[in-house]
Amino acid sequence: MNDQHLLNFYLHMREEEAYQWNLSPASLYLELETRDFLAKYFDVFNGLRALNVGIGVGEWDDYIGFLLNGSGSLTSIDIDPEICDIFKYRQQKEGHPNASTVICDDFLACKLPQEHYDLVTMIGSALQETGAYRRCFEKISEVLKPEAQFMYMDLDKYHKKEDLFELLSELKFELMHIEQFNRFSNVGFYCMKLKRVL
Repeated sequence: MNDQHLLNFYLHMREEEAYQWNLSPASLYLELETRDFLAKYFDVFNGLRALNVGIGVGEWDDYIGFLLNGSGSLTSIDIDPEICDIFKYRQQKEGHPNASTVICDDFLACKLPQEHYDLVTMIGSALQETGAYRRCFEKISEVLKPEAQFMYMDLDKYHKKEDLFELLSELKFELMHIEQFNRFSNVGFYCMKLKRVL
């Protein structure tokens, strides 16, 4: 990994289709409401250990790192080696004050400590890309401490929120809060705060 790879990453984010979407009101609305939901409804405390499933471009992980700065730490996991490498390199070059610990592995297959994390987040297309709806939630339940927090955000076009309601008790989750966002007809999505129960 070098500066040329990082420049290519930045330029890729400016390609016409991606750039138009990234600057659109719908995209900014999605980011605003998702970040605001986390900031409003989730507790940050000293020693908090967070895990984010799916890095993508890494801006969500950047945000969590800033939110936890001085209080907690973030582990970010993604199956794609290129995504992991550029994310680590970018955070280092940009001097992120609370950079992620990056795990490049398949979340569903990798060995993570049981009942270890105080917060797990999974947003956007991350669940869709795993291709394993129930197993993904089971794994999240396994790595969360009892009474720990889980933030789940998804788009209506990928999964209906009602699909998860039927599984909550089996997965040892309790729904604490949910918000539906439909301001833009092409981007309906929802955010949930769930608690891991015994």
